[in-house]
Amino acid sequence: MQHWWKAILLSLLLFPLKSFAQDITGIWTGFLKTAEGPLHYELAISGDKEKFTGYSLTVFMFDGVENTGVKSVKLKNKKGKISLEDNEMIYNNYTSPPKRVVLFGDLVLKKKDTTMILEGTFSTRAMDMRYDTRYVIKGTLYLQKQNNSAHTPLLSKLDEMNLLSGLSFIPSTLKQKEIVAATITNRNTEVLTTVYFNSDSLTISLFDNGQVDGDTVSVILNGKVIISKKGLTARAITQTIDMTSFPGDSLVLVMYAENLGTIPPNTGLLIVEDGEARHEIRFAGDLQKNSAIVLRRK
Repeated sequence: MQHWWKAILLSLLLFPLKSFAQDITGIWTGFLKTAEGPLHYELAISGDKEKFTGYSLTVFMFDGVENTGVKSVKLKNKKGKISLEDNEMIYNNYTSPPKRVVLFGDLVLKKKDTTMILEGTFSTRAMDMRYDTRYVIKGTLYLQKQNNSAHTPLLSKLDEMNLLSGLSFIPSTLKQKEIVAATITNRNTEVLTTVYFNSDSLTISLFDNGQVDGDTVSVILNGKVIISKKGLTARAITQTIDMTSFPGDSLVLVMYAENLGTIPPNTGLLIVEDGEARHEIRFAGDLQKNSAIVLRRK
């Protein structure tokens, strides 16, 4: 009888932990707590019981300016103990070039009332040994799981980058944005140039071309919105595009004027980076005309 009771008690104790381990996919929000104060941090975990991938978002202030970085991350789950490691930087609007710094985290899955929590420690390490200990930071990490329909900065950024389709917890009806074809075809589209590329990913940057006057644009690649209603300024709007997710050897990238600013037409500078190759294209559009470039695989 005593052994029978111990077996039941052990199964009851282990059941919640196993349940948690099966349900870590989703969007998590919280903070990195450092000696200089908390930093906003988000984590999107995608996958199944055995294999997980994800993305992280970190926000910090530098010289009074908000800096945001998005990275892909590696994740492992061993009975409710989660380890994470930075992988690649896929987006940033940093005011200075980013350093190659990797964050490592060791988290434990907990439950408080109905709220699922990931909590633990983190540390960073510079991948270039020339950098000093300024880039070695240690602290704690705290995250709460949100409703899958939550609208967070990380999900918004992944949506703009056409990466929602890779997240297992996002309903299929929300995975991709599509622009209404009639809206584009109601305007003439002027192809400015053809850019030949080799890489599996391209980085595009947009600036206002001249006086900053409130120009707002959307960027559409083969009918899919990859940048939505962004105001052009002297600081770059930067987007990395996974070209392997767009089939075909020839694609059309359209700059769609959402307004005309205070000084028509809507003008800007587009920079396309293909590895070390860099292409600069000046564009102009209005409510009757789109500007576009053709991206062609070599």
